[in-house]
Amino acid sequence: MNEPVAAARPPLIRIRGLEKRFGARRALAGVDLIVERPEIVAIVGPGGAGKTTLLRALAGLLEVQAVEASVLGHDLRGNVTGLKAKTGYVPQAFSLHRMLTVHENLRFTARLHRLPEATFRDRAQELLAITGLEPFVARPSGALSGGMKQKLAIACALLPAPSLLVLDEPTAGVDVVARAEIWAMLEREKHRAVIVTSTSYVDEAAACDRLVYLQAGRVLAAGSPAALGAATPLAPYRVWGDDPRAAARAAREMPYVAAARASGRFARIEITHAESPGALALQRTLATLPGARLAEPLPPDMESTLLALSRGLMRMPDGEPPGSGGKEPRAAAGATTAS
Repeated sequence: MNEPVAAARPPLIRIRGLEKRFGARRALAGVDLIVERPEIVAIVGPGGAGKTTLLRALAGLLEVQAVEASVLGHDLRGNVTGLKAKTGYVPQAFSLHRMLTVHENLRFTARLHRLPEATFRDRAQELLAITGLEPFVARPSGALSGGMKQKLAIACALLPAPSLLVLDEPTAGVDVVARAEIWAMLEREKHRAVIVTSTSYVDEAAACDRLVYLQAGRVLAAGSPAALGAATPLAPYRVWGDDPRAAARAAREMPYVAAARASGRFARIEITHAESPGALALQRTLATLPGARLAEPLPPDMESTLLALSRGLMRMPDGEPPGSGGKEPRAAAGATTAS
């Protein structure tokens, strides 16, 4: 006797043809996005691409038009009260009550979500420990550092254990240590919740499970960082020498160079695969640039991927449905910028 086949679970997020206008300006121009399971989805793209609008739409905060717009089983075009109860949202600007203490902000959030007292105590204690905010429970939130403000905002968003966590640039402007702590929180939560976040950092884009590149209100490409990296038509090289700026300036005149910039004692040069004269010839040529002494190839990385996307050099990887699963990304400690 054959075992019954379990019905396929619908995607947690299924968006087709999502549009949003603000007067005559179209902020979203037909976005497609599919997220099948809990994971971290990073939305990246230049300023004005529509990232914040997309995040607010997914959180049920905007009236939108779409062919299909289902998030956690709720239609974004209808009553989204049920969706909001399952969603934690962290906007770019700090929006908690600055006069309330850390503990009071958590308790206020618990009351909004009607959490039982025992649940609140357990969740608050856990989140305070994870964020390192325990020593500051009596401090007004307005007196916290930038990093602690962001961690408190995320803690409040996580307090009701949402199934969807939406964060708009949660690590922008915070120090390196706080940024790492915030990302560790997201990694911890991704096993039970869909996390959709925008980021301007290359290393965070590389660390996500799925990357969505938005431009002019449309999804230009989407997929895992590995899949997008494999489709990148650029090869990075590092050129060492006494004058990296001169080397970068000279490299920009070459027909097969997509971008070049100086960084410390070397110049990073992006080569277009299709037009390259070949690895050996290329290395010799780069080593003879003004101010250069040595050239070496680098492994493909997220900076090359995002640069190729921003220049319109890439399309959706084969087999990746659209959306499945400003400012250019900034560098931080151990990361490089794609601008």
